[in-house]
Amino acid sequence: MAVVAEESWTKKYLAEILGTFVLVFLGDSFVAYAVAGGKNGFLAGLLGAGMFWGFAVTLAIYTAGAVSGAHLNPAVTLSLAWRRGFPWSKVPGYIGSQIVGAFLGAAGVSFVWNGIIYNYEHTAKPIIERGGSNGIESGLIFSANWPHPLLIGHNAAALQQVPWWVGAGTESIITALLVITILGIVEDRVPSAANVAPLAIGIVVAALVGLFSPIEMASLNPARDFGPRLWMLLIGYGGNAIPGPNFNILISSLMPLIGGPLGAYLYDMFVHQHLPVPVGPATPEPVVAEPTRARA
Repeated sequence: MAVVAEESWTKKYLAEILGTFVLVFLGDSFVAYAVAGGKNGFLAGLLGAGMFWGFAVTLAIYTAGAVSGAHLNPAVTLSLAWRRGFPWSKVPGYIGSQIVGAFLGAAGVSFVWNGIIYNYEHTAKPIIERGGSNGIESGLIFSANWPHPLLIGHNAAALQQVPWWVGAGTESIITALLVITILGIVEDRVPSAANVAPLAIGIVVAALVGLFSPIEMASLNPARDFGPRLWMLLIGYGGNAIPGPNFNILISSLMPLIGGPLGAYLYDMFVHQHLPVPVGPATPEPVVAEPTRARA
């Protein structure tokens, strides 16, 4: 009898690392372009940020999807483990791989954009000190932050405009929406959607980032937020990296882990269970012995 080799999960973990690297490297490169290059005429807005994060997601899914399924996001991995049978034993490996990929993506952004970021920090008035009270103004290049430090601020007055429960609720809601739409797009009973899934998911991310970045920068992804924060520790951001001003890591890294599974549950309750049986080629009904048929 032929022995079937167990499927290698190492290749899946490596694909998650590469896919998340592509996601963060491209996405955060645009933020560096928009923030640090603004005085030089780049003048890219939040709608542009949404568009380029959407591109980044689409390309990342094409990069890793054929091997790992391109979760690229711990909130998605948890949702698929709870509602779609993804092995719980593989969840830590996927999440760890996503964080590693995001960390490497942030390192790549520093490698490419460090000169422009440094110039931005040292020509600002006052000068931006990475570990100081205004360090988050360049730190937002790497991680999501609540409230948005350049639009709303990062002081007590800003917290009155966008209190913590608004940030937490917003992050939970938009991550739930992300997972709801992902599950709908990849629904196996809607086969035509599979051909455009990476582009469709990218459009969803573009819309969510473009619309909700002004509130709390629309993390949507704990790995995309936490991995770069680890890199920020190495390049001098200190407390502006972890836990972040106002402990914002609790919103941008934790709340998606609540919103994602919530979205999966809502999708299954309102949509998935009501879908028709999959339509496929007819298969003959198996022959069942009469006694067995009677018992059934």
